[in-house]
Amino acid sequence: MSQNTGTYTAKSFKDDFESASLQTLYRKMKKTSKARFNAAARLIRHQTFSLWTMSLFSAGLIVLQLLGAYKIPIGFTDSTYQFIQMALGLLVLVLSLLLTSNKFSERSEKMHRCALEINNLCHKILPKCKDDNDSALYNKTLTEYNTILDANDNHEQIDFAYVKLSLPEDYQFTKTQRFCVHARYWLGYWVYGLLALLLLTTFIATFARKPVDSPSSAPTPVGSVEP
Repeated sequence: MSQNTGTYTAKSFKDDFESASLQTLYRKMKKTSKARFNAAARLIRHQTFSLWTMSLFSAGLIVLQLLGAYKIPIGFTDSTYQFIQMALGLLVLVLSLLLTSNKFSERSEKMHRCALEINNLCHKILPKCKDDNDSALYNKTLTEYNTILDANDNHEQIDFAYVKLSLPEDYQFTKTQRFCVHARYWLGYWVYGLLALLLLTTFIATFARKPVDSPSSAPTPVGSVEP
């Protein structure tokens, strides 16, 4: 039992026991830099989608207020209409807080800078990668590489999954697996699509339904006497 476990471990972690070579370190750093570039792009998309979503909700809230100010007929009662305005205003506030707390732009900039630093290390050792026996350069580069990693946040698994897709000679994916990676990536932005759909549904319901007269504007029945 122990022999089987030992053999399995040796096969599973075969790459961990490779000789300390510059080529191995170069490949590892190159993949990490690609993953960090992917993370920077993903975070800046979050920033863009967040800003657009918040802007659309703010504009939608203003339009709804203008509809009430100009007494344009809508498909909701006054109380329902006021509730919708309050809900949209609350969503704008929540989006603003989330955008501030997540710091997508700042994190993206740090990821991009980290990727550039690692890429710079790759360029430094690339001319000497043919000489795999330079242990001094290997140790120095490894120390600098670990220092960069310790000073920055790590990327997500989906960022490295995109690195694997870009290296078909190292990682073989079926069409189904490639589709699942792309789907998992874009599903990370599902909340923005849901909020946009919510805003669109609100406006469709506002104008598509039969206009509802408010009690204050309802006509006085014939024959009745106003007090």
